[in-house]
Amino acid sequence: MSSVLSQKDLAYVLKRYKNRINQFGISFDSMKSGSIEKQIIRHKIHASSIKSINPEILDIGCGLGQFYIYLQEQNISCIYTGYDIVEEYINKCKLDYPDANFYERNIFEKGIDKAYDNIILSQVLNNKYSHSDNMQVMIETMKMAYEHTRIGVSIDMMSTYVDFKSEELYYYSPEEIFKEAKKITNRVLIRHDYRPFEFCIQLFHKDAEGYVE
Repeated sequence: MSSVLSQKDLAYVLKRYKNRINQFGISFDSMKSGSIEKQIIRHKIHASSIKSINPEILDIGCGLGQFYIYLQEQNISCIYTGYDIVEEYINKCKLDYPDANFYERNIFEKGIDKAYDNIILSQVLNNKYSHSDNMQVMIETMKMAYEHTRIGVSIDMMSTYVDFKSEELYYYSPEEIFKEAKKITNRVLIRHDYRPFEFCIQLFHKDAEGYVE
């Protein structure tokens, strides 16, 4: 399939993670996702999109499987699959969590293998690309994920409502993301209440619990 994310940008992202792994080891610090407390609040927001019993969940950009750990700690039973492009993370997850499924996979080249109840992306598309259109990458990701879900999609990202911008990161307009999400489904939830400079977009299918025409 044609990739909306260029090989040069993919190589750039991989190199950043490899450098951090060389510096910090295969650890939480190597992912540079902020504090554990910040991760937990993101996980809580993503988990709120789960509307079925024992759902099949795909975590794209799973890193070291923190969302899986969160679900276990909250006693949320699920069939969990994690994708990541960083081989070291996937290998460690396979060792640490044999009851879950982990695959080294780039969705822009190989797609998504099947339908899931929920698909989650946390801190995945924040890098600012030099050879790809960040907004187009996000739109295609929302479309692809939605097409492979039965319940819904939950994606967090950096917001344009900030008081400082890093040259390495891309900041998405909540209004533009909401507009594009509404082209995919009528049922959209935007959360900009859990952290000051991040937001989460959630796209649901009409037949999922909690919707009335």
